[in-house]
Amino acid sequence: WFVYLPALVMFVVGLAFALWYATTGNQHHILLILSGLSALAGVLLFIPGWLKRFGTEIAVTDRRVIYKTGLVQRDTTEINMAKIESVDVNQSVLGRVFGFGTLTIRGTGETIEALRNIASPLQFRNAIMVR
Repeated sequence: WFVYLPALVMFVVGLAFALWYATTGNQHHILLILSGLSALAGVLLFIPGWLKRFGTEIAVTDRRVIYKTGLVQRDTTEINMAKIESVDVNQSVLGRVFGFGTLTIRGTGETIEALRNIASPLQFRNAIMVR
């Protein structure tokens, strides 16, 4: 859900302008315009986050790890389980609080693949390493 944070912030800003407009005695129309623009910006920021989340598929099978991104232009990465040497997890402070992080899968032959902004990265790493 973290990809929706910029849109959520803009919706809250728009709501704040709308409440300010409603509570102001002389009804400044600029506040109503700012409220509408903030709501529109929230919708415009929601669309790329939704497309990114909708267009990403991650699967762990008994034979490989599959990572697909994109809707129109598709990028697929597959790594065989037998070729995986290690899986590293990097989490920032915000990542620890909100439960997301970056996984770096290291395979034989210097294969390094980074999976960014993965939800529950420790559980995902355990799912890969148990197999």
